[in-house]
Amino acid sequence: MVELSYRRLSAALVAALVASIVLVGYGTAQADSVYHTERLELTAVGAETGSGQVVNIHPNGPVVGAQERYQIKKAMPNSTYEVWLVVGGADFMVTASIETDSRGNGHGKARFSAADLEPFAGAVLPVKWELRIGGVVAYETATTTVTID
Repeated sequence: MVELSYRRLSAALVAALVASIVLVGYGTAQADSVYHTERLELTAVGAETGSGQVVNIHPNGPVVGAQERYQIKKAMPNSTYEVWLVVGGADFMVTASIETDSRGNGHGKARFSAADLEPFAGAVLPVKWELRIGGVVAYETATTTVTID
């Protein structure tokens, strides 16, 4: 798991928030209960085979603000995929890496503290996840709307 830089998180989320409000017309969250746990399918891009999923969980607790779980199966065996968070159509950050076994199966996770997310409470952002190998997108989710409660 890659540790998050608070300054990097802050700057990128502010930029993504401003861009989404100005360019896409996204607003603010209405309540804590607006965003629920979401499972998104990872689909293969190009010559990749296999499939996977991202589970995005926002418990909004005093310690854990959000956590993500990643899983791929029947991907390229014995390989390392970087998990990229793409916010408002722009690369945001690598949240984790996934090492596949000899069958091409692997999993990873990321955690954001409540303190990491607190400055962005109420933001609503267009987000998608990409798994990259050698800098090339191998798997991706559809874009979804994520509320930072």
